[in-house]
Amino acid sequence: MKDRIIISVSTINGTRHFNVSKLFKRNAIIAMWLLLFGLVITAAVIEYLLQSVAQSQAQRAHLASQASTLRDEIALLQDNKNQLEQELHQKQDEMLQVINRVGEIELALGLEQQYPQNLEERLDTASVNSAARLAMLQLVPNGSPLEFSRRSSRFGLRQHPIVGKQQHHKGVDLSANRGTEIYAPADGVVEVVRSSRQGFGNLLKIRHAFGFSTLYAHLQDFKVKPGHFVHKGQLIATSGNTGLSTAPHLHYEVHFLDRALNPQHFMDWDATNFDLVFEKERSIKWDSLVSMLETKASTQLQLSSHKDAQLTAVSD
Repeated sequence: MKDRIIISVSTINGTRHFNVSKLFKRNAIIAMWLLLFGLVITAAVIEYLLQSVAQSQAQRAHLASQASTLRDEIALLQDNKNQLEQELHQKQDEMLQVINRVGEIELALGLEQQYPQNLEERLDTASVNSAARLAMLQLVPNGSPLEFSRRSSRFGLRQHPIVGKQQHHKGVDLSANRGTEIYAPADGVVEVVRSSRQGFGNLLKIRHAFGFSTLYAHLQDFKVKPGHFVHKGQLIATSGNTGLSTAPHLHYEVHFLDRALNPQHFMDWDATNFDLVFEKERSIKWDSLVSMLETKASTQLQLSSHKDAQLTAVSD
């Protein structure tokens, strides 16, 4: 009986006796300790996991804060980039204005008088051969670049419709619906394609042969990219209402050696009135250009005739 423990349980039904051995007691105590140890280990693991989760959340919050800071810095850099681009565009426009102003000063000082004013002394248009005519009409801007409803503003001094100041208008404004197709008035290479919400708005510039260039402003969409070579009559853009504009239209300019000329003279020029532009734009040495083109056409004709003669001799 030394190794046993008697447990008596009394109820109304009587008393019952349970014998518990010391071995069972020891095992029960060991089990209780093991259970307590397991609970302690479990609590420690849970505490470790909770701390890990807390650290992860803290790291996540820190990374989110860094990401937000980086986004703010990127937005600031993008704003600075846009501002610099706008300043660059403004400087380019100011440079064009300075170049045009220099040309106006030259004209005001009478520098164009150095060229003969009598058309017959400068150029006999009737003697210009068909090859030279064709080359000029292909390489020098002529005709209207789009179908327009009316000319809303002429070339020259005018009251700016938005700014309200008296300014020199370096082109013509051609009223047209948004999306009206614009075509190249001569062969050339696309020099500038620029998107903007200010000033000229979306702008395109084509560099043609012999020092001529054309500029198109307030566009809606571009159909060409910088560096693209275009031919006369090719679709290059569509008209719009971007930038400093009161209604959909095309602002069209024609330049010679970066000096603005009256675009209307070139729009009215075609094969049926070939001498018109020579009469209107007397500051350009047309006789020199025609002479060069005629010489080139003559040389090509001689080469072609020589080739034909060789082919005839071989066939004989």
